[in-house]
Amino acid sequence: MCRRLIALIATLLLAATTFAQTTAPLSFLWGNPEDEVITQPITLTEGVYAVFHTTDGDFIVKLFRDKAPKTVENFIGLATGQKEWTHPITQVTSSKPLYNNTHIYRIVKDVEIDGGDPTNKGYGGPGYTLDLEISPDLKFDSAGLLAMANSGRNKSNGSRWFITLVPLPDFTGRYTIFGRVIGGLNVVRQISRKPTRRPLEPLEPTVVNTIDIIEIPPKHQTVATFSTEKGVTVITVEKEFKGPEEESEETSPTTTQDKATSPSAAK
Repeated sequence: MCRRLIALIATLLLAATTFAQTTAPLSFLWGNPEDEVITQPITLTEGVYAVFHTTDGDFIVKLFRDKAPKTVENFIGLATGQKEWTHPITQVTSSKPLYNNTHIYRIVKDVEIDGGDPTNKGYGGPGYTLDLEISPDLKFDSAGLLAMANSGRNKSNGSRWFITLVPLPDFTGRYTIFGRVIGGLNVVRQISRKPTRRPLEPLEPTVVNTIDIIEIPPKHQTVATFSTEKGVTVITVEKEFKGPEEESEETSPTTTQDKATSPSAAK
């Protein structure tokens, strides 16, 4: 964690120096950037998605299985309870979903949020480690990237993850990117803005209640809808996926006419 914090500070200082030499504003780092608040349904096509249900609202991530297959499968296994893990304090082996009821244990305002630690302290893991998976076409060049936290060396990925809210180019090649927030980035940003102590620990941590994994097969799609309940964003994903035949039935005039004139329709 210390190495990543040092790298983060260095990145911010470099960005400040770079922008100070131009006329570009510094608001993306120290201002109050706002993200698009998605209210309309979004279509989810072939792929794997993770819906984070937290006490401060929901957000949805598209997982990059083709870019970081081992990391994604590990994340899915820990999120669903399909993969065994060992608690770092009790040393008890468990098949329960590791991420359920864990905290966002560290936040940097408008920069990143960190979670995925069963101890909620920032040093725990699942009892094993994974290699880095670095894809040459994935860079820390935008907000909303989901990546694995590590100790600054290879073979130290485990369960801890973080989500970026600014470009962090110095992180490229050092941390495994395995997803991107496609809805609810404003929720992630609001989590990053909660009051802290010492100075990056939230006073009232956000709790990750559950993480739902949605896997959509080829040539199918579904819809994610956004609503507000008790002041927080709620994301609901339709679990019945539509294939090409169902889509053509809904849009085909002939099919509609046939249904209207069929014996069953006349009854």
